[in-house]
Amino acid sequence: CHSTENLYRYRQTSVARASDDFYPQRPNSHTVHLVNVAYNSLFIGEICLPDWDMFHSKHASGGLHAAARAVSGGPVYVSDAPGEHDTELLKRLVLKDGSVLRCRLPGRPTRDCLFSDVGKDASSILKIWNQNHHGGVVGLFNSQGVAWNYNTHENEVVNKFPPTLTTSIKAHDVESLRDTNGPFVAFRHRSSVVDYLSDGNSIIQSSLSHRDWDIITVVPVKQTEDGGVAWAPIGLADMLNTGGAVSNTTDINNDAAAASAVLTSRGPGRFVAYSQPEPTQVSLIDNPNASTNLPFTYDARSGLLSFVLPSERNGAPHRVKVAWETG
Repeated sequence: CHSTENLYRYRQTSVARASDDFYPQRPNSHTVHLVNVAYNSLFIGEICLPDWDMFHSKHASGGLHAAARAVSGGPVYVSDAPGEHDTELLKRLVLKDGSVLRCRLPGRPTRDCLFSDVGKDASSILKIWNQNHHGGVVGLFNSQGVAWNYNTHENEVVNKFPPTLTTSIKAHDVESLRDTNGPFVAFRHRSSVVDYLSDGNSIIQSSLSHRDWDIITVVPVKQTEDGGVAWAPIGLADMLNTGGAVSNTTDINNDAAAASAVLTSRGPGRFVAYSQPEPTQVSLIDNPNASTNLPFTYDARSGLLSFVLPSERNGAPHRVKVAWETG
């Protein structure tokens, strides 16, 4: 399935493997696997949908692989033995109906690590960007310590104790957001922290130990003309591709007394958004004749808004209205 000829002979599908196999019994292979699929996707992602291969969810590197699949834009599937699943991890990849919050493009390295040796330079973190319907995502992976040896044709441990590394993330790491000036918000999956970015080149930093990972969801902020209300729907906080849940959002409708915005999102789960100021009401408007108020929490310091979406009915995404009193 890896020969170059296969890339030009599609008849039934446009999916093609982007890497060597997943080797559950080879601990040194897992970070190299991520590096290979990310950089290979630069080429084959232009002519096919890269497949980053199956993995074991109940595995020491299961979280690392799951995070990579979440930003890959490709199919997600596991090869666990029957009954040997990490169900809590899989719930962060797959919704209750079995659908996947898949990114819209093949995952590719960001510009700043495109020519870095993220396996053995002891200084670079692998950063993979992708696009969602609303905003984008940047996956972070400390893949140092192992690299391919072109002489022995084997993975080689080049550093038994790779250091903790720090990298910078900005909204314009997501190529599809480079035409948007900002502001933006960045949501860190592992800590549920939201950061405000005034423009596309404003940076936040993240530190990762060896084989550690994080996923940053980046979303443009919508504002009223007078700047009185700022709003950015982020997505389902407990899903690895948080922003993949949001399929649509309106501009802020503002009049003399009130402002409102409507979003469309998959469910169920804990939905997070950025809001300044605190909204007066969050309503589920799936039924246009009978809206339902949703309880919410709000952190005034960060602007993080959180509420819980129920299970969907008949597979239809939820519509949510957020309202602010401005008069």
